[in-house]
Amino acid sequence: MSIRSIARVLVALVPVLGISVAQARAAPLCGDVTSGWCVARRIISTERRGELGFRFGEPLDVDGDGKADIAAGARFKERELHQDGMAAVWSGETGEQIRAWDGVLQDGLFGHSVLPLADLDGDGLADLVISAPNAKRDGAGHGMIVARSPATNKVLWQRYGKRGENFGWDLASAGDQDGDGVADFFVGAPAHDEGRAYLVSGHDGNPIREFSPQSDTPTFGWYVARLDDLDGDGSADLVAGSYLASGPAGPFAGAAHVFSSATGKILHHWQGPEDRSGFGEVVEGIGDLDGDGRGDVVVAAPRTNDHSHKLPGDVYVYSGATGEETRHWQGKQSGELYGRMIAAAGDVDGDSVEDLAIGSPWYRTPLGRRVGRFELRSGRTGAIIANFLGSVADGWFGWHITRAPDPDGLGRAALLISTLRHPAGLETGTGILELYVLSERAATEQTNPPPALSRDRVEQR
Repeated sequence: MSIRSIARVLVALVPVLGISVAQARAAPLCGDVTSGWCVARRIISTERRGELGFRFGEPLDVDGDGKADIAAGARFKERELHQDGMAAVWSGETGEQIRAWDGVLQDGLFGHSVLPLADLDGDGLADLVISAPNAKRDGAGHGMIVARSPATNKVLWQRYGKRGENFGWDLASAGDQDGDGVADFFVGAPAHDEGRAYLVSGHDGNPIREFSPQSDTPTFGWYVARLDDLDGDGSADLVAGSYLASGPAGPFAGAAHVFSSATGKILHHWQGPEDRSGFGEVVEGIGDLDGDGRGDVVVAAPRTNDHSHKLPGDVYVYSGATGEETRHWQGKQSGELYGRMIAAAGDVDGDSVEDLAIGSPWYRTPLGRRVGRFELRSGRTGAIIANFLGSVADGWFGWHITRAPDPDGLGRAALLISTLRHPAGLETGTGILELYVLSERAATEQTNPPPALSRDRVEQR
């Protein structure tokens, strides 16, 4: 479908989204415009059905050119019919691949999560932690994480989890928590009947501290995120979700726990309001939205596990100081998985308060099912300040989103977004990554789908 045809479809969507016809337009590549949202970089997978971009961290400079580079994995890449996976890093300057690694553990899902961390080996360049959460050891599931230097291609260390857990299901930066000058990180290790989260040393991969609820909680550690220092001990704290936890609302109501990273003490605990809501499937830390001097916590209930798909999903914001609910948003469309991704987006609208990106990867449009969308909400007012649509059916646009540095060093707001199952000229399930930047700060609501890809028009910039 041509860009012009997509634009016609978007105009037809205006009554659904509540957006004026003048605001419905396609987002151009950044070389073609000087203001508004545009696509600065596009990374196109070559791994058929690999699902590039399941989970990834904020880009960092791995090659020393002063530009943040993009790292992600295709966990379903097949090797001899097994989903061993792969991970790679691409230049933020050119979009060219810098380094790639194939998984070697049978059905390990290597590249499920890829986290850039600042300089683990002392060479002044960022390194990567890559997970294979389905990796087996001695015939049993453990999960594995490995740190690699893209600059030297060396393995810095490798660690397995405990028997029966999916060690590395999620990864999140934690800052230097043990004072050794090396960045540490959080690891989620969910299991069917319980689960754990860990604070892990970036220096050697050894656990520094283990976190768990007071009782066995199914899928605890499904998603982990760094928070501001909520308890005033000088260390960033942790929120961990468990979307199948039992509670008063039902046996699968879901839950989220906030921990002091220094002591392991539970600071806050929330339970899902309805059974099978998926509460805690995704969690996030965000800046101080309510003005109480502490960062806040965002918990999503996207209803992924509700097979009726009758409700859109919900996102809740809680005070990091008191634990009280301060905001609650619901999606627009039944079954869209609203909140399947939530990401702190930085101050997009220039009002000195951090804003929030919320993904709905199963949003339907006239293009078809599961096209996907994501919206930006003002941290100050809660209002939608921008709305973006995917460009292909079954693409799952907005599956994962993270804040990113401006690739050209101009100080623009930027977000890295995956369309997890974009065909990319191959077949459904391949995946692409796109770096959106805001060339001119604005607080006007707009709908900006990227240009469609085709076999004869594939661009990486």
